[in-house]
Amino acid sequence: MKKNKYKELTSNTLLFSISTFGAKFISFILLPLYTYILTTEEYGTAELITTTVSILLPVLTINIQDAVLRFCLDKKSNSDDVLKVAVDIVVASTAILGISLVFLSLLNFTAFNKLHLFFIFVIYAANAFYNVISVYLQAQNNVFIFAIGGILNTLITCILNIVLLLEARLGLTGYLISYVGGTIVSIIYMIFSSKLYKRKFFMTIDWRLGRELIRYSAPLVFNSLAWWINTASDRYILAFFCGNSITGIYSVAYKIPTILSTIQSVFYNAWSISAIKEFDKEDSDGFISKVFILYMILSISCCSLLLILNIPIAKILYSKDFFTAWKYVPFLLFGAVFNGLALFEGCLFSAVKKTRTISVTTIIGAAVNTGLNLWLIPTIGATGAAIATMMGYVVIFSSRLLMLRNIVNLHVKWKKLLVCFALLLMQSVVATLVATILIQIVAQFILLSFIIILSKKDMKCIFEFALKKIKRRCSA
Repeated sequence: MKKNKYKELTSNTLLFSISTFGAKFISFILLPLYTYILTTEEYGTAELITTTVSILLPVLTINIQDAVLRFCLDKKSNSDDVLKVAVDIVVASTAILGISLVFLSLLNFTAFNKLHLFFIFVIYAANAFYNVISVYLQAQNNVFIFAIGGILNTLITCILNIVLLLEARLGLTGYLISYVGGTIVSIIYMIFSSKLYKRKFFMTIDWRLGRELIRYSAPLVFNSLAWWINTASDRYILAFFCGNSITGIYSVAYKIPTILSTIQSVFYNAWSISAIKEFDKEDSDGFISKVFILYMILSISCCSLLLILNIPIAKILYSKDFFTAWKYVPFLLFGAVFNGLALFEGCLFSAVKKTRTISVTTIIGAAVNTGLNLWLIPTIGATGAAIATMMGYVVIFSSRLLMLRNIVNLHVKWKKLLVCFALLLMQSVVATLVATILIQIVAQFILLSFIIILSKKDMKCIFEFALKKIKRRCSA
């Protein structure tokens, strides 16, 4: 039984990596194209459009995709009925948004022009349906179809970017078409591959089940809003105090931390399934604790390595005026470590349906983030935004850890991990303040060496496990 737990987690992680890494890898390849073709203002506007959609999604859909995953994995619920409720909520929310945007356009009561409002609508609709369908497929163990859909999304996005930005020179419009085009094609593929088109979504709905789903997912709306404050609100505050140009540069700085977030998200998607299926309050076989420790050490190690490579990567990814974004990366990277760990903890709360606790902890972090943003951005600009984001994630992780003691019994050596976090913070400070590349790299290598010495036993477990899987694959 214990082996099956690790086997399923590993198998799902590999499939999610196929889907996720392709998309993120292409986005990094295309980043120099974006920073070369688009101006800092255009890129800033694009980020504001996609950020606006990211806040509308959880509010209007009531985060229904989270309920789809939880209830489809629950043997007591009928998965088809769960999907019907979710699709109807998405359809209704899309209609509400469409009508609202038309009125805003007619009244000229928005900072966006009509074309931007159109893209907000299309991007919202595409992402809302994609979220529900992809989560349903994951819960139904159709991870392979989801993975292929992710690859297809990547390929179409890449092709559209090359054609519309390089050939047609459509600028911001071409970027937005490319952004949503791959998602739409991926949705069509997943619907037909899984034969979802045969389901009768608009027949009689089980309203009792619908109320259960909403009761579960509704508190997560506040979680998403607070999470949005941690990840995106700083861009609006930056735009207000410093203008769209610095917002565009700061937005680009997120691309390097996204490397770490991508590695974490691959595992997180697989863990969100295992956490529900294999939850054990006493963690009697140590499964949850071991996975938590390995995930934590992997996150710290990847962050440390990326801090060393920050400026070299920035020289490759960032063109022209965007290069100064390297200064804001270190604290965003440090924050990304705690972001991933907080998400890991969130899966455990979801397993016992404690969604209110998830929301409360995120709101606490968001309050800290907002206060620091309003204080630091007028003083030190985008660096202040990065520090505020970092602190928001640290607070969320810490508050969830305190509340987690009543949920599951974790067996973790916290003193050693706290020292690793302290070394990583020192490395982030060095990476921000020391502009001389050689001195910065030498100092960071010394700090990384201490982290490796402290966590060598856990790292050895990771390498041995990975090597065993590779040998098994090769001999198959």
